[in-house]
Amino acid sequence: MPKFDSSCGLTEKQVGIVKFAIKRKIVHNLPILPDDVETILFLQGRDAWRYSWRLLEHDPTSSMHPMIVEVEVKLKKELHPYCHSRRHLFRCGLRLKPDIYSPVITINGKVA
Repeated sequence: MPKFDSSCGLTEKQVGIVKFAIKRKIVHNLPILPDDVETILFLQGRDAWRYSWRLLEHDPTSSMHPMIVEVEVKLKKELHPYCHSRRHLFRCGLRLKPDIYSPVITINGKVA
């Protein structure tokens, strides 16, 4: 499967903005770690999850660039003792607007 990067017709900046917007939506569907662990990660400026991106569908001819992106989210190995569900798979549909900073994102739920 192709990766979700600048080869899909978007610039690196656009891809980064879209990934950030998707992460903000997905984080609400992930398990919450204990408060002390979350605090330590926050103070260190780290995240508990690793994200992998795959482009499933893409229409480069449309001005809205509709696409479906699969996001695999894995808990970092050092944090496995704090959470039982370590891997999550999301299928996200997105359409870009003229304002790249507010893409329309729909999360179809957890696939796995």
